[in-house]
Amino acid sequence: MTRLLRLAAFGAAGASGVLPNLAVMWLLSQRLGVHYLASAVAATEVAVLWNFVLVDTLVFRRRRAARPWWSRLARFAVLNNLDLAVRLPLLTLLVGALHLHSVPANLATLAAAFVLRFAVTDRFIYREPAPEPVRAPPVPPAALALADTT
Repeated sequence: MTRLLRLAAFGAAGASGVLPNLAVMWLLSQRLGVHYLASAVAATEVAVLWNFVLVDTLVFRRRRAARPWWSRLARFAVLNNLDLAVRLPLLTLLVGALHLHSVPANLATLAAAFVLRFAVTDRFIYREPAPEPVRAPPVPPAALALADTT
């Protein structure tokens, strides 16, 4: 799969994860009264699991052999939680200073971080294995004997 096709597939998987993310955030913040930042954290954790399953099985299925599933999931979760650490201050700015509604503001932060998440996922979590070294064909013993006599 080409990098552009992987980017599109990664985007589709991520886009499908936006729905559970926003649904959890809406449920927690709008219906249960949980603060929007705590809601964003919980929503992100749900979306991380959703997105990992799709990305792992559909987008990078041919690159999974390099690491066990739990290692890929741990790295994916670390990346997305680091991403969340950057997105939360941006979300605070959008909601607190610019007075945007928390759910669309959360969507804006997700979109803003998309390309960076893909680049890190593609290059570090599911990096292609190093190519096997090219080995020279074995030299027949008779050729070695001839080389020694010259």
